[in-house]
Amino acid sequence: MTSVKPIDTGSKSVLKFLYEILAPIIVIIVAAIIRWKDIYDFFVPNGIFLNWHFVLLVIFLTNIVFCLVVFFIMNKHWKDECDSHQITKTEKDILITALNTSEHHRLTYVITGIPNSDSLKNDINNCFSHSNKKMQFIFIDLKDFRKINENFGFNKTNDLLRTIAQTIYYRMRRNEQMYKCPTRDSEPKPDEKIYRVYPGGDEFVFIIFGDQPDALGFANRLVGIFKEISKKTPEILGLGTELSFKCAIVEMHSKDSLKDIFSKVHSCYKIAKQGESDFTICWHPYNIEKTFSEETDLKKLRDYEQTRKLFQVMTPIDMDYGL
Repeated sequence: MTSVKPIDTGSKSVLKFLYEILAPIIVIIVAAIIRWKDIYDFFVPNGIFLNWHFVLLVIFLTNIVFCLVVFFIMNKHWKDECDSHQITKTEKDILITALNTSEHHRLTYVITGIPNSDSLKNDINNCFSHSNKKMQFIFIDLKDFRKINENFGFNKTNDLLRTIAQTIYYRMRRNEQMYKCPTRDSEPKPDEKIYRVYPGGDEFVFIIFGDQPDALGFANRLVGIFKEISKKTPEILGLGTELSFKCAIVEMHSKDSLKDIFSKVHSCYKIAKQGESDFTICWHPYNIEKTFSEETDLKKLRDYEQTRKLFQVMTPIDMDYGL
């Protein structure tokens, strides 16, 4: 866009314009008044107006007046257009800000303030589907949270959910993403409670860039966070409550759709759900650690060892869950 702008009609700009443009003309006029007789004799010799000197003078002065009039008229129209453009630009900026805010709200789960299922769908379709890195899909479901809802009411449990979500969300690392659990468009089957929806839903999804030990390391950190938040439940709920969760982990591929991913994680979750401990977990592939070497993969083996200390580990051995 050009940087040339119309003359502002403000007092300072007008004075500057008069000084730079009209001042020389005024000087010429003053000089003409002082030497009026010589000039008169030049343009009107012997009192005769009909001569070429006078005709040229009239044409010159007429052109000057005409140019000034045209200049001020065009400048007025130009300024009106610039003002109109500025108003339009301001309105456009306001509209863009409003649309961005609206899009942010659309992609945010209102209770927890974290990305929602629509955000997860967008990221899977637009971001993760183009990634050539290993990715792990983690699903957790808070244990017995329905009873907490029934005992303390949705207002307090929503506060608890918000605390859980925000505490985890602000401790995420650069290779970790968190979402409110997505839902399916169609009605779920009776045994697919993983997809149920109600205010204050207690399911969350995490996507970790890395291999399976990275996902297990993240799950181990979650246990510590849940134990930490459990100590705050007297303040949030009015009564101390131990918080825990069921966890399922599967490796996701760039070509996987959300439906494909949930089909795999659902199978793992059904197994993890059978555990009786506070923290239970199931992952697939479940025997990958057997391929590790103690010399080269000692840290990974330690992650698995730590997971077995924190969780009741459930495996799909002898169970046909399509894994």
